[in-house]
Amino acid sequence: MPRTIIELEHVALRFCDREFPSATTIVLGGSASTGRRTPTSDIDLLLIAPPAAFDGQGGDATSVARVTHFDGERIDVFAYTVEGFTDWSERDFASLRPVLPILLTEGTPLRTGDEFDTLRGWAADRLERGPQVDDHARALRRYAITDLLDDLGDATDPLIIAALRSELFRGLAELSILAAGAWLGSGKWLARRLRAADPTAADALERFASELDPRAAAALASQLLERLGGRVDGDFVR
Repeated sequence: MPRTIIELEHVALRFCDREFPSATTIVLGGSASTGRRTPTSDIDLLLIAPPAAFDGQGGDATSVARVTHFDGERIDVFAYTVEGFTDWSERDFASLRPVLPILLTEGTPLRTGDEFDTLRGWAADRLERGPQVDDHARALRRYAITDLLDDLGDATDPLIIAALRSELFRGLAELSILAAGAWLGSGKWLARRLRAADPTAADALERFASELDPRAAAALASQLLERLGGRVDGDFVR
């Protein structure tokens, strides 16, 4: 029988007591904290700990990210000092996929140190501002999508068609999410963030993904691109 959220919290705390006993903040994230676990779901754990906690953990002096197993569970550990967390979070914000700030603000706190409120407030404020993407960056994405659309319309090789469709889906999904002022995700989180940010675009991309004929799929993708600013066909400086 699948473990309950309370049982998963106890597993997480026992793991931290064994591996990171000096952790001052422990946050349970992902599906383990929301009740949406599948049979293959892991446990995401964000930890804030003093520098000494990272001795012998396989990372550096301020952080370690590793996968391990404990009590029958696969655990994804994201452990940082306060400085390490802010440094890696800044990299996340720059990539437009702020995994760590979202984990801190949306996860379930199991233990909170003196740094917790300050870090969570900082992360929440940055997330609230949304991604900063200028017009040229958006046009560059539309340029790349335009090129993919043209290639898909001409493609006959099934493997090439599959690759183009995959890139088009990702490109259009990300452009739609950014146009809505939301942060990006990857894998299943790309779909979830798209559905939350722009349900109309999500429905359009679901039809695109279900359309077997590549030229018909390209036509559907073109319609969505027009809604997002249209093709970039003229001279363009990348």
